[in-house]
Amino acid sequence: MATCSTLMACGLPAYLTQVFAPVLTFTVFSLRARDSGDKTLDTARVFTALSLFVLLAEPLASLVMALAAFLGAVGSFTRIQQFLSSDERADSRERQLREKDPKVDEAIVIRGADIGWDTSKSPLLHDVSLTIPQQKLTMIVGPVGCGKTTLLHAFLGEISPLAGSVYVSSTSIAFCAQSPWHSNGTIRQAVVGNAPFDDKWYDRVVSACALRRDLQELPLGDASRIGSGGVALSGGQSRRIVSFSL
Repeated sequence: MATCSTLMACGLPAYLTQVFAPVLTFTVFSLRARDSGDKTLDTARVFTALSLFVLLAEPLASLVMALAAFLGAVGSFTRIQQFLSSDERADSRERQLREKDPKVDEAIVIRGADIGWDTSKSPLLHDVSLTIPQQKLTMIVGPVGCGKTTLLHAFLGEISPLAGSVYVSSTSIAFCAQSPWHSNGTIRQAVVGNAPFDDKWYDRVVSACALRRDLQELPLGDASRIGSGGVALSGGQSRRIVSFSL
């Protein structure tokens, strides 16, 4: 969708020249000819100019479209170069909970950690120490901007602590981000994902995320395609689908 829109936006001026170029050219020529006393347009000049416009319009349109594609390629190479030049991310989490003590019940343990996104700046979270038990509900609450998401990314290994340590019992952690991500498929595919389809469990999930009414209003039900990035879904539908994926 974005690619088509970009191409249309870049190529539209090139195609408009085929319509407006003859009109503007003949208008300017007539005005200059009247002021300078030169001969006005005649049949030979008109048809010769129109032939030139036809011959030049397609190459010019192709040039504009090629230029848009070239600029897109340059931007892609720039992003690839930035990625290749960036520092390699190392997972600093340590899996020593179960290995040291098989009876330990903690899923995650943080000891004296300073956590932040930019190593050149002061860490957002200072001297954090906490334990999260296994098979229990733990909630992290606080005002906006206090570092809740930063702490979760430290659990995932996306942020390395500037000081202290992060211990996890397993590196297999499910994470549901604030910005939902969807692949281009059907609603059922978005909910099921890579898991094997279980009719009873799928029905429970649909009921739990209040999608049953939405599916009834859609002409194809859960076979409706959500589009790239979930463009066919509302904001609430998008978050409910990604939050309750199997």
